[in-house]
Amino acid sequence: MIWFAVGIPLVMLVVGVLLIVSAVSDGDTATRSVSMPAEIEVRTPEVSASQADFPEAVRETSVAPQTPWLELDAQTRLTRIGVGSCLSQLHPQPIWEGVLGLKQRPELFLMLGDNVYGDIKSPGGDELIEAYRMQAVQPEFATARAALPFLATWDDHDYGLNDGGADFQHRELSTELFLDFWKMAPPQPAGGIYYSRYFGPDDARVQIIMLDTRSFRSALKVKGDLFPFWGRYEPSFDPDQTMLGEAQWQWLEAELKKPAKIRLLISSIQVLSEGHGFERWGNLAKERARLLQLLGDVGARGTILLSGDRHASAIYYTTVNGSQVVPELTASSLNRPYGPSRDGRTDELLTALFSEANFGLVDIDWERAQVALTIKGVNGETVESLRFKFADLGIEQ
Repeated sequence: MIWFAVGIPLVMLVVGVLLIVSAVSDGDTATRSVSMPAEIEVRTPEVSASQADFPEAVRETSVAPQTPWLELDAQTRLTRIGVGSCLSQLHPQPIWEGVLGLKQRPELFLMLGDNVYGDIKSPGGDELIEAYRMQAVQPEFATARAALPFLATWDDHDYGLNDGGADFQHRELSTELFLDFWKMAPPQPAGGIYYSRYFGPDDARVQIIMLDTRSFRSALKVKGDLFPFWGRYEPSFDPDQTMLGEAQWQWLEAELKKPAKIRLLISSIQVLSEGHGFERWGNLAKERARLLQLLGDVGARGTILLSGDRHASAIYYTTVNGSQVVPELTASSLNRPYGPSRDGRTDELLTALFSEANFGLVDIDWERAQVALTIKGVNGETVESLRFKFADLGIEQ
């Protein structure tokens, strides 16, 4: 391994981030420095929510897999989490062989959105219903489901509308189908599918926060001729626009105040990226500023952002409170690559963009007090891997 001290400009701030860039090692990541526990306790629940909790229309035409999802015991000390997005039910899924073939399998896999492609065009939402039914019997995904516990949020194509937001007329139906497929509890009182989970003992507690960036999001501003990057949208500074809706903002603040060593904050769309005009938090500039301000104000140490959507993977970073590093791993896509990205090389981008099929890993080395963020190719080969010290993430030992 080779250590590099890297100074990267961000706006007017220059921050030195100590990173390890890892090489490929026998199909697994060279940054791995912890061993898989001899046995991980995984139990098979009946369901997370009673079928009676779901509307009659969905209960009669359930889209859920016939075999139940695996559930990870809450006391599991997490050392490796898999992440990915953009999984078409219409295409082969060899990516799961790469995931399951790792020397150290993830204890948990996080689906970051576009977990099916079912944009709704018919009054009854037949396209999304059929997409879920196809994914439920997809054989390669079934093999992964039998081996790994999963948690999920959605993005636009499992929401039911490309780039869709709060004004989507089928939002209630898509919510019902999402909860049915993933066997999750009913939605929040104010609507939406956001939730959190906690794993590990107190001294190694990992908080997983799944945001809903669809149900409440305001309309986006179409880009003008002066916007310098490719894409459809440009930043809006309208203070009345929202990404999360006020109820979800209040919930998020309360969650970030809860104790945890490491916080994985999942947004289906990118938070930090500046080099394109597709969906991202930067399109609602005041909302992104509010998010980063909140992380600093509540002292949310150890926060790592995870995102999907872009059909290209990369690692980004910013800082809060002057020196706390907040990295972002974008992992996309699992089986629907679009070809080379034309994103601009902007200051927050730490790695090259990788546009072939891929998944991501979050490796936590509790003994050495480090977190590695890794991008893996379809066969499990390492594409990019950066390691961040706990101290740089603001984690107190």
